[in-house]
Amino acid sequence: MDIGTQLRNLIDQEGITQKQLAEELNISTATLNGYIQNRRQPDAKMAIRLASYFDTTIDYIYGLSTFKEPLATPMNAEERRLINIYRGIPDELKPLYLETGKLFSRTARRKERERQKIHEIHQENK
Repeated sequence: MDIGTQLRNLIDQEGITQKQLAEELNISTATLNGYIQNRRQPDAKMAIRLASYFDTTIDYIYGLSTFKEPLATPMNAEERRLINIYRGIPDELKPLYLETGKLFSRTARRKERERQKIHEIHQENK
């Protein structure tokens, strides 16, 4: 999805007019219309202002993400690295990558439950 489509959708969802949004952002309606018609791209500062106004992310504004709500906690470097690895894998291998991750996760949860049981047994024996 492109920025123009995203902006049209957000404006409709907010129930405001393009003129109202332009006034809120202190830009001309022609400038905003250029974004909506995909004739121009907002600079970084304007993209931040748009995301802030609509309480969303820049990625959502640009149509790079389908998640309107910002993540509750930002990703750390390892999480970003895992996503980049996933994106670099050929499509036919992605299911294997995901299944491997699920296996690691299940194993870690099982080991944690075992540790918790051992801890509880020690507590009972005190």
